[in-house]
Amino acid sequence: MLRFAFLFLALLALPVKAATVTNLYQAQVVLPDTDKQSEKQAQAQGLEQVLIKVSGQSEIANNEVIRKAMANSRPYISQFGYGNLNGDRTLELTFNGGQIRDLLTKANATLWNEQRPTILVWLVEESNRERAILWDQSGNSLQPQMNLAADKRGLPIIMPIGDFDDVTALNIPDLWGGFVQPIAEASQRYNPDAVLVVRARKQADDNVNLSWQLFPQKPNQMVNSQKAPTEGKVSGTAATATTDMMNKVADKLAAKYAVQLGGASDGAFAIQVANVKTTEDFFTLERMLTNLTSVASVNANQLKGDSVQFDVKLLSSEEAFRRELGQDSRISQKTIDVQDMTELADNTATDVIDPVAADIAKNNMLIKPVDPQAPSDQPAQLPVDPNVIDVSATMQPEQAQAEVYYWKS
Repeated sequence: MLRFAFLFLALLALPVKAATVTNLYQAQVVLPDTDKQSEKQAQAQGLEQVLIKVSGQSEIANNEVIRKAMANSRPYISQFGYGNLNGDRTLELTFNGGQIRDLLTKANATLWNEQRPTILVWLVEESNRERAILWDQSGNSLQPQMNLAADKRGLPIIMPIGDFDDVTALNIPDLWGGFVQPIAEASQRYNPDAVLVVRARKQADDNVNLSWQLFPQKPNQMVNSQKAPTEGKVSGTAATATTDMMNKVADKLAAKYAVQLGGASDGAFAIQVANVKTTEDFFTLERMLTNLTSVASVNANQLKGDSVQFDVKLLSSEEAFRRELGQDSRISQKTIDVQDMTELADNTATDVIDPVAADIAKNNMLIKPVDPQAPSDQPAQLPVDPNVIDVSATMQPEQAQAEVYYWKS
């Protein structure tokens, strides 16, 4: 396998910096009683909690396959114990990840893996006709409720720390009015994957009204985005309102990030990635591809210069794979016209040219899509080059169409 050619060159790449949710398969349920029936009901509730987190669907229990599994949740439990929550006895459950994934596949549901977008929450509260921004250490009663609601959906949220930079970058009217430019600029220092702006109004009966805007992109993409933010309003107790809000936010993000399971997959697929210059780049890229929810396995097939071709076996469709791959800012698809390829190959001027595009053009590395009307005895093939490391004799990769991508190291 090609990856072993790199092992003697350097150590494994450093871990990828990402928001990893570690408790997706764990649940905590309050036990109203100590009898067996109460414990069985708690197990079913725990399974529902986990399935909601892992699938990204708040209404997953409406699925017929899921309802049947919840009636006998014991086989999905790998570990259990007892705990305490605010003085109430609880059942602590850990579920088997593989079995949960198989269940979601049978239910034709979605799967949202543990790599999740970090959400920066700007929270401004109005109480007694006064407004204030709530910072990370404000100690407001809304914050722990919001953290708990986010945790139940597997959402990694952070709040601004409220230091001098935050205070001078953004003011209350900006947040209350939802002005995108200052919100985006103030959010950039935290480098989140999404931004949630929440306006809270406390009522006389201790209930709260929440109106919110979700920007499901990085701050540097907010201003020029063609899509309006998702908006909503909820009300009730602090626990009810924050739970309703986080459920809607999680459902919206899951629609973007979760991958459809079940049904027929597209099988073999191939991608070629340029700008893989170091062993760290290679192992980071390989690990990123392997961890995609839509991917069953990844094998490196060819190496030429700084370009690597990977044969990918999919669990889902190519569309789901491309959509999931497109969420990672470290990789982007390269598209080059045939005329541009010729010009790049012949260009000897001193103009600044994308070195990756030029390399692809000069070496004819771009593989054209297969014409379905073309004779079957003329498949698209990689160009033969004596400098290419070919490990097909040991790997025997399946024939697949390759697409060209660019790695941002």
